Amino acid sequence: MSGVTTYDEGILQEYANDLYRQAKGLVFWTAVRYGLAVFIASWLISLAVVASQKRISSDAANSGVILVTVLGTAFGIDAGRRKAFMLKLHAQQILCQRQTELNTRK
Repeated sequence: MSGVTTYDEGILQEYANDLYRQAKGLVFWTAVRYGLAVFIASWLISLAVVASQKRISSDAANSGVILVTVLGTAFGIDAGRRKAFMLKLHAQQILCQRQTELNTRK
């Protein structure tokens, strides 16, 4: 026969703490991932374009790679902020539920 599971408010606190830990470095690491992915893709594209088009200088291609990488990193920062906010919002909802339960406990 299975035992009865009882309510443990510590689980909610632990989960909320974990969500905040995840959100802490999310903006930085999302920006790094986006920036790196865009850098690699744009660098490979620029190599192909410079090799096929002799009219385009490698300096111009490098400038394009830098510009696109900066834009990609900016998009990564924005995406990381949105995801971190959602994690923190979810943590706050859990903490609110926990506090409501604690306040209504007899």
